[in-house]
Amino acid sequence: MSYVDLIIKYLSGELSREETRAFERELESDAGLRKEFEQQSAAYELIRDQLQKRSEIRFREKLEESMSQDPTEAKPRQKFFGPGWFIPLAVASSFAILFTILSIPTPQRVFARYFDPAKDPVVLAQIQDTRGASEPGIRQYRHGNFEQSMEELSVRISEEEDSKELMLYYLLSAIELDRQDEAMERITFEKTGTMDLADQALCWYSGLALLKSGNPEAARETIQPLVQQQGPYRSRALKLEKVLLK
Repeated sequence: MSYVDLIIKYLSGELSREETRAFERELESDAGLRKEFEQQSAAYELIRDQLQKRSEIRFREKLEESMSQDPTEAKPRQKFFGPGWFIPLAVASSFAILFTILSIPTPQRVFARYFDPAKDPVVLAQIQDTRGASEPGIRQYRHGNFEQSMEELSVRISEEEDSKELMLYYLLSAIELDRQDEAMERITFEKTGTMDLADQALCWYSGLALLKSGNPEAARETIQPLVQQQGPYRSRALKLEKVLLK
């Protein structure tokens, strides 16, 4: 299997959990694969967005076509109300209701769209630095052992209360386990002035943690400082802020 095929299968979720972990380990150690992944993932996201837009437009066209008929071509009134006359209207109405429901940007759907630490350059860089390689809790996170990661990092955070790196992976593991409310009680970061990358990462994932817990307003307030910061999260924070304001 070529790198391209493997990357596409990874991005589309076709790899098994074991294959996914193996791919992510190789991604950390192989600079060539990492470069190819960055290029292919950008193209994949662009194509997926375009296909989604085309599908939505096509769906709307079909829906409008099924719900609007030329009165001059309609069947005689006495035959219109024959057996099953209501089925096309019921189907069209059901599709309309379903489309409306699916298009509602619930906190969980928005969260799933923006939570992707595997592609976050800040997360990847910290995993690959000296501490990321030696810290047991971060290694456990890297291998997908989120409960063990939380246990290890909980102890380490107690010893190093100001360590933003430890807090970040503790929070990421908690989000994966749906224990973000528990983790948020221990997360602190600089919210004013110029934020370094560690603060920005904590700010971003704290906002997503609140979003996953069903608190979009609190999430919007949390990520708002990123809108004013130059850094890797600014464009995403701007997009997410607009979504949460709708």
